[in-house]
Amino acid sequence: MAISLQPIHEPPISRDTDVRDPDAMPRSSATPMSPTDLRYRECLENARRVCAAGTVPTMLVVGGPEMAAVRCNEALATLLNHPRAATRDESGPTLLPGGWPAVVEALRPLYGTGTAEGPAAPADGVTIHLPTDPPLSLRAVPLLVDGRVIGVLATATLDGAIARLAETMRAEVARTTAARSRFLASASHDLRQPFQAMRLFLDALTNQVEGNARATRTAGMLANAMTAGEQLLNALLDISTLDAGTVEADMQAVSLDTLLQSLADEFRPQAEEKGLRLRVHLPCRAVTRSDPVLLGRIIRNLLANAIRYTQRGGILLGLRKRDGQWRIEVWDTGFGIPQDKLDVIFDEFHQLTNPARDPTRGLGLGLAIVRRLSVLLHAPVDVQSRSGRGSVFAVTVGRLEGEAAPADTPAAVAPVGHGAASLPLDGMRILVVDDDSMVLSGLLLTLESWGCAFVSASNMREVFAAVDGLEGPPDAILTDLRLPGKVSGFDVIDRVRKLFKTDIPAVVLTGETAPESLLEGQRRGCAFLHKPLHPGELRRVLEEVRRGGTAGR
Repeated sequence: MAISLQPIHEPPISRDTDVRDPDAMPRSSATPMSPTDLRYRECLENARRVCAAGTVPTMLVVGGPEMAAVRCNEALATLLNHPRAATRDESGPTLLPGGWPAVVEALRPLYGTGTAEGPAAPADGVTIHLPTDPPLSLRAVPLLVDGRVIGVLATATLDGAIARLAETMRAEVARTTAARSRFLASASHDLRQPFQAMRLFLDALTNQVEGNARATRTAGMLANAMTAGEQLLNALLDISTLDAGTVEADMQAVSLDTLLQSLADEFRPQAEEKGLRLRVHLPCRAVTRSDPVLLGRIIRNLLANAIRYTQRGGILLGLRKRDGQWRIEVWDTGFGIPQDKLDVIFDEFHQLTNPARDPTRGLGLGLAIVRRLSVLLHAPVDVQSRSGRGSVFAVTVGRLEGEAAPADTPAAVAPVGHGAASLPLDGMRILVVDDDSMVLSGLLLTLESWGCAFVSASNMREVFAAVDGLEGPPDAILTDLRLPGKVSGFDVIDRVRKLFKTDIPAVVLTGETAPESLLEGQRRGCAFLHKPLHPGELRRVLEEVRRGGTAGR
């Protein structure tokens, strides 16, 4: 279909006029333009505006194809990686080097339109195939002034434009996701490193100033400030990682009764410290299909909130069947939530009873994390509450019938050494590996204060040099997960175990929270401690190793 830009009864354009380049026509003030020239120029400017306004890839070919000037709109200029073509005319060979001859051949049928001797253009125009990746098809129609072809307007076909745009968007999303994944992995590790070093140095300093009441009080205030910073950092990184879409659920059979019982044992001391009673109601054996680590994090956040916002009474962690599914419920006797606030409590930094933003009363991020994890696991979370009477948060998961529960649910294993008597660590031989000099110094200072014997390294080469002088295998391996190059803490553990031909207990320190890393470590029987860790956590794990128990958590 040809586009006529002027009524056909107007005087025709002179055959002597060069239609190939309108901008090359004389502009002398002494020689005013003829009406034909003015009309011609105005028509081309209108065509340029039409081209620029298009939201799908479009180009305007001015003049005959062999000597054409081409103007693209922004969408097409971007696809061709030629941004100047959206602001000025370019020659065809410059815009499409190597591909312009094919365009010329595709356009030839259009240039006989409007002449007595030439054939008529195809009724629906012609198709141009641009050599992009993937190829882009444009539908081209002639532009007529007084019945004569002055150029061609070509617009991407709807199907082709959508396909090309979808491909571009998919590639951009993939690049963005990969970049955010790399950034968050680095940020998670690198931001936690200085906190970890400070925590270790603070613990050593606290031991050194023991007996000095004023210095001990100052160290305690510093510890509180560090704890608040660590909690905020961890929560923000968790939310950023979930929003980036870089967390993938590892769906497997999960023993709910085992998971819930272990979580109750983990949180019972916190409840008792506030004078609260934590009860568990598990009427039967229950199995679901979910990610045990991520599901455990949801319930941990709900239990932590219940204890934080309950001043008297108790907490109930229960499990019941409903509509062919399992419903995990956390009841509390706290102050309750007004009905008009039941939705906003899942927003970031929203706290109903902490207007002064006291970090010791939480950060307002726990339920925001719960909401994101529930979406990831397809495990809806709902809440019911009565002001002054308490609340119940419930997580709904599917039921597995007839499938055996795993013998050991990773997130359900209780913290090691909890409630056990302190055990001396004098003479315990430990291989310590960390590429951050501050963290390594802090670890060695802490181990030295406990009477441990140690060798240290910052990379694999130093690991072999460090263990070369040992008469036997170390009692434990303590290693960072991320090490220089492509080496990981798992590589260190595997190589040292192979070297000594024994399954040496291992503790992995990490600032990452990716479930796949946790599961990979658990397959090796490793304990995981997340940075920034408190020295007391490390000591409990090492005491468990010395007792002859497993380091796995």
